Amino acid sequence: MISTLNLSGFKSFLENEIEFNNLTILTGVNSSGKSSVLQALLILQNAFNNHSDILLEDHGSLKDIKNPYQKENIVFTVTDRDNHESELELVDDFLTGNNFKLFKDHLNFPEIIYISANRVGPRNTVPIYNNLSLVNKIGKNGENLFQFIRCYESHTLNSSLIHPNSEGNTVEFNIRGWLSVISPNVKFTYNIDEISDTSYGMFNGYRSTNVGFGLSYSLSVISALLISTLIPNSLLIIENPEAHLHPKGQIEIARLIALCSNLGTQIIIETHSDHVFDSIRVACKEIPGYNEKVQIHWFELNEFGNTKVISPTIDDDGRLDDWPKGLFDQFEINASKLL
Repeated sequence: MISTLNLSGFKSFLENEIEFNNLTILTGVNSSGKSSVLQALLILQNAFNNHSDILLEDHGSLKDIKNPYQKENIVFTVTDRDNHESELELVDDFLTGNNFKLFKDHLNFPEIIYISANRVGPRNTVPIYNNLSLVNKIGKNGENLFQFIRCYESHTLNSSLIHPNSEGNTVEFNIRGWLSVISPNVKFTYNIDEISDTSYGMFNGYRSTNVGFGLSYSLSVISALLISTLIPNSLLIIENPEAHLHPKGQIEIARLIALCSNLGTQIIIETHSDHVFDSIRVACKEIPGYNEKVQIHWFELNEFGNTKVISPTIDDDGRLDDWPKGLFDQFEINASKLL
């Protein structure tokens, strides 16, 4: 499990250390560095897997991601809970063609399951992959979702994850059970056609294009949450788990996040939802000791455009020891105007 990540010279990070826990919540103003933390972890994963050809995929050149106030090379330093440390330095080495130097130590970098904000919405069909190395991975946009589900659908889940509406204790039954809190009485099925190399999902017999975005968007989140508890040394990253969901749905998704992370699965979420945030606070009060497994980071920019991170702690009543201005306080601001 990742314990800390130090970012030096990367985008808006001059020199910042980010601490992680079972559940780490990244929130804050727009374009303040939240997504950059996730991008750094994905770059580290590419380096650990020796994928130098896609190390900076979608990021451009080193110049494009270099903090203008940092003269040294971009450096990521990551530690785990056993105090193993690894360092990645991004370099421009025209002679060798290398673009990074990695000191691994004994750190066992986790298997990242990444659900991006740009995940697949309603589609009539989704292509399937014949590459055996991909069939058990969901894909950053959830594009391989149905093969991912098929790999794990018969696996038994921890009893704390079994939804009351579920007809059994396996992944397949509980995906349906947790979907039922997003849309009551919904019946989810899927099919993989290996002749045409396509897959598709159905909700109450309707194609996903004939139902709301919320079901398709939450399907990949629910599936990844349940399945991540079955994958050793996994790190689940979810951007905007609340996307396209009504408040009750957001609260239930957050409750599932709390249950999965309480079991020991490491989860990082980036969220702008006060419903998600407050649901985690409720979980800290209702689940004994869970508050000690939660890390909160509020991101904002200083006058130079560099990221400033404020990290309040949360107690077993769900109360924060520090409440930065802007941290889910808009409801109170609006309520005061209506009085």
